[in-house]
Amino acid sequence: MQSIYYFSGTGNSLYIAKKLAENLDDCELIPVAKAWKEDDLTSKSEKIGLVFPLYYYGLPAIVYDFLDKFDLNSTEYIYAIVTSGAGGSGAALSQVKKLLKKQSKTLNAGFSIKMPANYIPLYDVPSEEKRLNTFEKSEEKLDKCLEIIKAEENKIKREPAKLIGKVANLYFRKKVNRKDKKLFADEKCNSCEICEKICPVNNINMVDGKPQWQHHCQLCLACLHFCPQEAIQYGKRTSKRRRYHHPQIKINEIINQK
Repeated sequence: MQSIYYFSGTGNSLYIAKKLAENLDDCELIPVAKAWKEDDLTSKSEKIGLVFPLYYYGLPAIVYDFLDKFDLNSTEYIYAIVTSGAGGSGAALSQVKKLLKKQSKTLNAGFSIKMPANYIPLYDVPSEEKRLNTFEKSEEKLDKCLEIIKAEENKIKREPAKLIGKVANLYFRKKVNRKDKKLFADEKCNSCEICEKICPVNNINMVDGKPQWQHHCQLCLACLHFCPQEAIQYGKRTSKRRRYHHPQIKINEIINQK
């Protein structure tokens, strides 16, 4: 038995995790957003995969906290795949290695795969042409990752920016829960409640038909990108920017990860 643990806001990491599972024998997919709630978080698999997006040059806070309490005593081979808009891994793989070292475990293989960037508080989503090109190249990269994983080889991507990444990510993880102070629903909101349902950490409550964020946010922006009215904004810059979620990932797949 082998398991892949994933975290995904817009579906990029979930898509990669699903493709991995389809091409690996006897493999189960487990969402981090569901697993991290368990009191006894112990792996029973000999091979473990971790798939997650890059947040502020490192691990999403939920993934960091999950790994920090995940008992991997019976696991023999561990690999990680980071999805990111620029294609790098920042300090994420180094962080995984450090967390595993606390259990005398090793990260055997680590990769990064470029996927369409979607952190629209800073920049717009790439054009459809650029997204299609990125998807094509990501499939090629994934095939190479699969070869290494199937052979259980040891190969970890270098991280030249890991020192800066560790500092930036530490600051991010300390502040992320209250980053939702800039999220709000504008006049286009029709009280559909999709944002409340899709939040992987149940950070949104509907009050008088409008979403209210509860300050334990992960800043995955699933609420923003999956809003059918494009009514959810982050600050002043997102109203004119495109929304994005992976075209082969359905909304219920994101909802069901918690």
